[in-house]
Amino acid sequence: MNTQLDLFEGLVLTTEQQEQVNSFIKLQTLNASEANRNVGRIMMLLDGAGFVQGVDYGSNFEVFEVTSKREFGYSYNNTNFEHEVTYINAVGGVYLITDVIRDGKIIKHNASVSREGDKLMCTNITEQYRYYKPSTLLTKLKENRKAKIQELDRKSKEKKCLDYTIAKYQKLYPEAIVKAGTDYDRGYSGYSYTEFKTVVIEFKSGSSVTFRLGYGFELDKERLNKRYDAQPETVEQTLERFNNQKAK
Repeated sequence: MNTQLDLFEGLVLTTEQQEQVNSFIKLQTLNASEANRNVGRIMMLLDGAGFVQGVDYGSNFEVFEVTSKREFGYSYNNTNFEHEVTYINAVGGVYLITDVIRDGKIIKHNASVSREGDKLMCTNITEQYRYYKPSTLLTKLKENRKAKIQELDRKSKEKKCLDYTIAKYQKLYPEAIVKAGTDYDRGYSGYSYTEFKTVVIEFKSGSSVTFRLGYGFELDKERLNKRYDAQPETVEQTLERFNNQKAK
């Protein structure tokens, strides 16, 4: 078996081992070159569709030289070995500058972009995992920003209504526990659920009443969502109560 002396490490590599190292270096260079070409193509597509760099998109792509020890070969057949190698590495890519809500505020978030031919995909701003025309993606980005403003406004109104309703029932029933809760609406398909906020009033007896906030979070328009009676009436008690009700 042919061997080759590594003058830097003082180690002897076989011809096969040196070929593995050379193949790795070559592959890394090719990958970096392809990544650079892909990033350039994505940025051209974005520019052509009307995206503005620094406003609508950015890039954190970089290519640099690395010297480090790498593992080669395979452990299952005892051909693995460690060797220090210098190679080209590429990291990062292109991202869209999107809006997200954090702690009651809209902040910027970098969402990665991928390419297939002349179409682009950014799943953070689209409902479907597919590639879109760059012009369509720009429309999606604008729609996403508008939707986040509307969502923040909705959340603000919801919180105001929730806090108001909790305070209202705390005043009415000071000995009860009044707190925020969560419930779910089942979708038409039966497989999806939509979450909504509630106000739960728990009485000392163990009974409880749960309200759902009013439509559009209008104050004093909460609706009964659930009730639980820890001391339910007997049939006789219900009949007696009904009998004593005043006529309409």
